[in-house]
Amino acid sequence: MNTLRTSHAYQRYVLKYYNRFASLYDLGEFMRHGTRDKAVQLSGWRAGERVLDLCTGTGGLALRFAARGAPVVGVDLARGMLKRASTKGMGTPAHWLEMDATHLAFPDRAFDVSVLSLALHHMPEPVQITVLRELRRVTRRRVVIIEPDVPVKPNWVPAWVFVANIIDESEHMHEWVRQDFEATCHAAGLPVEAVYSSTFWLHRIVLCNPQT
Repeated sequence: MNTLRTSHAYQRYVLKYYNRFASLYDLGEFMRHGTRDKAVQLSGWRAGERVLDLCTGTGGLALRFAARGAPVVGVDLARGMLKRASTKGMGTPAHWLEMDATHLAFPDRAFDVSVLSLALHHMPEPVQITVLRELRRVTRRRVVIIEPDVPVKPNWVPAWVFVANIIDESEHMHEWVRQDFEATCHAAGLPVEAVYSSTFWLHRIVLCNPQT
């Protein structure tokens, strides 16, 4: 599969969808509130550590870190989402950059903690691997990934996909629910340390050690 071609295809879809609905995205933030707080806790962030929030969207997770005094950089491809994040983040130690997640313009180990929230399921797996490799490269201590959780029972999958696409439209959701995500992380050289489920199993939080 041509990774460059699949990368461009997913980018066109993401830009069309998220720039169009940036003003409405935060209406669903109540479903992500507890997960974001838990992700910050599990990150083990310590005072003075730099944080990267990749695919930051409207900055919900980045601002959780900023509220604790973290110097955080939020990165996203969709300019409309970044505009919302910038407005919400005024007066905080958060900075916002428009950037392609597959080519991060940061030096190696530029951040102590990196987080990636609810973005990978919008990407084909070859692009996911490229993004995860970039996360591994720029992170010194811990990578935290939030993604939709997947029902254990196979007969629940069709109904779950239907509801998930209403909440968070993704053209790759049918692939995501059958994907072995830990194997994907391993292929990117980013081994998984632990996996946690959020309240009501809406999300899973995956902790990775970028220096293993």
